[in-house]
Amino acid sequence: MKTIIALSIVCLPLKLLTVTSPFGYRINPISGKIEFHNGVDLRAKYDTVYAVLNGIVRSECYNSSFGMAISLQNGEITSIYGHLDKFLVNAQDSVRAGQPIAISGSTGRLTAAHLHFSVRYQNRYINPLNFLYEILKTTNHEQKL
Repeated sequence: MKTIIALSIVCLPLKLLTVTSPFGYRINPISGKIEFHNGVDLRAKYDTVYAVLNGIVRSECYNSSFGMAISLQNGEITSIYGHLDKFLVNAQDSVRAGQPIAISGSTGRLTAAHLHFSVRYQNRYINPLNFLYEILKTTNHEQKL
């Protein structure tokens, strides 16, 4: 994955990142049960959502959990953005890191408006904050050289 990171241009999914629910096991605020949370929830109220990496829009869909959601593919990395209010891109579109792709919202199963952001590497969910940190660290290091 370090090779992928080193060759990537990156952007944060929102202008400001405030985590309201972390990656990993947590008490689900709706069911009250301990469940694995495959992403992070970020504070967002109808804010612009940006593509984290260059990629292809693999899907824009609605499901009962994430509501309106977008999935972007960049090689072995898939980034997923959920609880959206509006899509700004279509399936099969090519997108660039930093390009607006959606407006956050409150669709699906949730307690308040926010952005759910997940990252899968080789079809396995990974901590998206660690992923962003590693990309930003690598990108900043390369820019200093």
